[in-house]
Amino acid sequence: MKLKTLRNQGVSLLLIAVIMATTIFVPCSVSSAAASSKIKIYNFIKLTVQALNLEVDTASPTPYLSAALNAGLVKNGDFTDYSKYMTRTDAAVILDRADEYLYGDTVDSALLNTVLTKRISDISKIAKDKRETVAKIYAKGFMRGYSNGQYVQSRQFRGSEYMTTAGSKNVISMLKNKNKRAKLSPDGLLIRTTNLPKNAKDYPYILECFPNSFYEMDFRYQNTKYYYEPKELEDYASPAKMKDVNLYSVNLNKYKDTWMERVATNLKSRLNVDYRTIDNTWINTLRSAYTQYGDADSDKRITDDIKEYVNVVKKNKIVIQSKVISVEPSTLYMAGSFYVRAYIKFKVSYSGTKLTAEDLICGDYIYMPDLKKGTWYEGVYDIRLGTINGSSDGSDYYVTNDSLNDYFYKGK
Repeated sequence: MKLKTLRNQGVSLLLIAVIMATTIFVPCSVSSAAASSKIKIYNFIKLTVQALNLEVDTASPTPYLSAALNAGLVKNGDFTDYSKYMTRTDAAVILDRADEYLYGDTVDSALLNTVLTKRISDISKIAKDKRETVAKIYAKGFMRGYSNGQYVQSRQFRGSEYMTTAGSKNVISMLKNKNKRAKLSPDGLLIRTTNLPKNAKDYPYILECFPNSFYEMDFRYQNTKYYYEPKELEDYASPAKMKDVNLYSVNLNKYKDTWMERVATNLKSRLNVDYRTIDNTWINTLRSAYTQYGDADSDKRITDDIKEYVNVVKKNKIVIQSKVISVEPSTLYMAGSFYVRAYIKFKVSYSGTKLTAEDLICGDYIYMPDLKKGTWYEGVYDIRLGTINGSSDGSDYYVTNDSLNDYFYKGK
């Protein structure tokens, strides 16, 4: 790689003088242990240059900065004061350039879009011109971020926080030691490899944000009484085995995301209800997630059931508010039909006499004996997907059974 000169980078003698003034002759005015653990921009750059074994001109007044500029790790205008502390966002910029210096741009575009739109909850707090870079560093496993709580499928990046010296050395060491980087699922969720559920082998991977109880709930085929010897991959398949399923012409990889969106739409609609605002838009949105028969009478029957529920909502002034709805694609399994596992957390309120969960929530079968008014309620449920089309390629799979049955979940 041909190195650029300082002049080509537009670095003037005046800039060098400013850098020297802000990095070499800075008075030691910070005395607290917390502040001393932070790393300054120039020192972060120095560690990065050393990790990459870049050529350093010892005759330069700022040799490591000069090397970083030459290699493109730092660009003119990135910083005005190199003696300031390095933020996580700016560290991500340097790391990403360093990683691309070594390996090129390796982040899959689909994964990058997923991380940008779904996985970093505070991405809007990061400067627009740096958001994609932050998403790349997250996708490459350099920075794990901070948990938003169990079952939440996004994490905080906290880009304005400062890097520590120890933290900086750790992430910089990942440039050449990729084994130290965090492991992510294909859709950008953090994977854990310790304290695994007892049936971890039944899943392609285990996520950091889901507890073991989520995974250890029985699959439906484990509670099914067969009157014949069932065959794996034909009658049933665990999530780990789904990659080997060849059921008719169903394309699991092509339509899996679509299935997850339909299940999420179903649950978000049913668990976000307000008697004051419920309308045809809500009805149509919920109806769009259920089986599409293409037969007027059959399709109307489902729509009529939803409309009947709306009348109950208005009569009893029902309000349902969800806090977390997480549909996890890695739990997709087969038990005759396809099922996917979801966690929900919500609360209900209503007027009048006491209502049962069956009255409060739209669905085929709702069994939540401990549901109480005004109290957050949580559970894990398997939602069934299917179609009436015997030669389906998977595009027309919708929710065929939306039961929420607490009988199966033993995690509480």
